[in-house]
Amino acid sequence: MKRIMLFFMAAIFSGSAVAEWTQLGDSTTKKGVANTRGVKIFVHNEGITKIGDRSIMWTLKDYQSAVKVGRKNHSSSKSLEEYDCKNMQYKTLSFYWYSKHKGKGDVVYTESPNSNMQPIIPNSFVHDAWKIACGK
Repeated sequence: MKRIMLFFMAAIFSGSAVAEWTQLGDSTTKKGVANTRGVKIFVHNEGITKIGDRSIMWTLKDYQSAVKVGRKNHSSSKSLEEYDCKNMQYKTLSFYWYSKHKGKGDVVYTESPNSNMQPIIPNSFVHDAWKIACGK
């Protein structure tokens, strides 16, 4: 249990500060961004935390136009993703919606889903992020 907590805490503190983001692409170059146009996808590859066959890395989605979900608008979102490097799976540990672009402005929504590992679809943004997080 201590190992899991250290893993999670290291991931939070290594990727949440002012970070350099590397762009993976945008919704015009690949499918798989929730059918939304004008989305740019970034990863924080300098803040990767690895333990065994698992890696944790931050991703950022920046929307060209604000997205409204329910009553909340957001222009970007960050998510902390855990990748299973051996079995090509991932899950979201937490995510945050921001009022402004590139993870700036007010946090308008946050959640820490209790999700199971999901398979990674080849040639998707998640697949590209998995390759970076796992050093493939």
